[in-house]
Amino acid sequence: MWHLPETLREFEQTGDETIVLELIDSFQNDTAHRFERLHDAVARLDAATVKAEAHAVGGSARQMGAEALADLCQAVEAVAPPMNWPELESKMEQADLRFAEVRTAMSEFVDARWRASACESCSDPLRKLATGLEFYRESPHRG
Repeated sequence: MWHLPETLREFEQTGDETIVLELIDSFQNDTAHRFERLHDAVARLDAATVKAEAHAVGGSARQMGAEALADLCQAVEAVAPPMNWPELESKMEQADLRFAEVRTAMSEFVDARWRASACESCSDPLRKLATGLEFYRESPHRG
């Protein structure tokens, strides 16, 4: 499904967790917009745009640790030139589902990091737990 790639894990381990969270947010937003353009291109039977957007999403997904999504995008890209539209639509449905799974996994990762950082200043274990639960309920990243 999704894993934090080694390069981002290294950022996190050096204490630069903010960049990791920003990259995840950027990936999610950019990919959502690219999926909109992909669906529009499929509806217009625009093979060139399908191929370009699938290539871009696949590259980003691979860099962000979403290998299964990257593989599906590569399959979409491969199907686009001969314009096998029924097969392409099937691959797009699979890619939509995979992206939803990746978004959920990434959001859970972000929520866990935010809860942990919100609790770092708490010294009392019960207060720490309450702060974490309160933050989780109010988090805009909840899934």
